[in-house]
Amino acid sequence: MTALTPSLAIVAARLPSPPSSAELLDADVAGTPPDWRGIAVPEHLMQRFARRSDAAPLAGRPIAGGQIHLLARCPGFGAVLLDAWDSTRQRWRGWLVTPDASYADACGLVVEERDAPADPRAGLVLCDMPVSLAVTDLGACLGVFSQERLQAVRWLETHGRANAAAAAPGVIARVALPGDGYALTGTPLSSELGKDGRVAYRQLLRQGLQQLQITPADAAAQKTSTPVKAANANRWLKIVTALAASVMVVQSAWLFLPKDQAVVGNAEFRNGGSGVETGVRFRVLFRAEATEAEIRTWLQREQLEIVAGPDTLGAFTVLSRNRQKVLPPPGPGNPLAVINP
Repeated sequence: MTALTPSLAIVAARLPSPPSSAELLDADVAGTPPDWRGIAVPEHLMQRFARRSDAAPLAGRPIAGGQIHLLARCPGFGAVLLDAWDSTRQRWRGWLVTPDASYADACGLVVEERDAPADPRAGLVLCDMPVSLAVTDLGACLGVFSQERLQAVRWLETHGRANAAAAAPGVIARVALPGDGYALTGTPLSSELGKDGRVAYRQLLRQGLQQLQITPADAAAQKTSTPVKAANANRWLKIVTALAASVMVVQSAWLFLPKDQAVVGNAEFRNGGSGVETGVRFRVLFRAEATEAEIRTWLQREQLEIVAGPDTLGAFTVLSRNRQKVLPPPGPGNPLAVINP
């Protein structure tokens, strides 16, 4: 267990409440702590400071699949890698993420240099611990995975347990993926009780998830509850759809105008010769409880237009004439539930 860092005692200290059983931690906390006052900061810690600085600009990024976000209610406990938006339950499916790469087992994906920039608090994706979260459960963004890396996580969730290598706690292994890809992961868990600290590690993580009332994704999928209506299912759906259709008709008419510039209402359209509207588009999903008036006021304030939708997910496409436009993240003051679902 000496190869597993940080100690289980430190992992237990991250939980919102003390663990239900401390027996597994007894051997871990024995001994006299060293005197750190005369010890220089190790180089690997300096590198972690640099990684955190490089990833800092990602913190306010709008929520989307493939991103790693801190758990808002207890940022010190861990984070989550977002996979897909469940429009039925209005929740994100993802996997628990911790800083502890040495605790990787055969279903753990180690965050690598190729994933940079990535905050050091995102070191290990536990592919066998999928979770289901609401948008309000998500804090700052720590990193962004490519589609290729997301596929690696999905593959390890399904096939990681088939790894027949010998158990070696603290050893990082390389596993081949379909095609020419690979992933850094760990070895399987030991079947000998008490010989593998990674077993106790996962027990602590599950206790933490229970304390935070975060639902495992598999359990959430099995619940039989009345589906939550998406925002597009409210009584104002016809109004918003009609508005979107009207805007699209106006824009279609504008494409046939010979002028380089035309004004329709209070919106100015510019034709640069390509017949394509200038600006930037976003796909958004509105909160189920958001009213038509709230959405209309927000669209006017942000100078946005609905140009398409709702699609099969219930999302709308909005257009900003400002190419540098960045949508505010979902939260108080706007009706957004998800950006780019």
